[in-house]
Amino acid sequence: MKKFLNVMLIAVASSVSALTYAGTPVSESELPKAATAFLTKHFPGDNIRKAEKDSGRRGMEYEVDMTSGAEIDFLADGDWKEVKAARGNAVPAAIIPTAISDYVAKNCKGLSIVEISRKRGGYEVELSNGTELRLNSDATPMAPRNGGKRPRNN
Repeated sequence: MKKFLNVMLIAVASSVSALTYAGTPVSESELPKAATAFLTKHFPGDNIRKAEKDSGRRGMEYEVDMTSGAEIDFLADGDWKEVKAARGNAVPAAIIPTAISDYVAKNCKGLSIVEISRKRGGYEVELSNGTELRLNSDATPMAPRNGGKRPRNN
């Protein structure tokens, strides 16, 4: 009986945790105006499949999934935070800083940017072959996340 109660307690806690971290569905009209303008400009002809809002570290954040398969995350003010292109496509070129586009064209010939995220001090981009780059807006490499130290194996 004690084992059964423990299992039930874990199941209830997991359910509550999942509900707590799930986003709240929103309609297109509830998105920030800057976000809807971004979608209209950079994803013309594509429609919103699902939109959710959630509390993030910097306040309210929005996640938008397009029917094409593209996924865009926005901050509360409507600025994009992360853009993932639909499978087989590239991120819209107009949102990529010119220096980063030029760096990828010169150093990663034949590859396209399929994901871009704004990070403190720069950007993180994923290329079509799965390579990830962390670059400043002037396309100089950023320091590794762990300060250049090798990860510890426990």
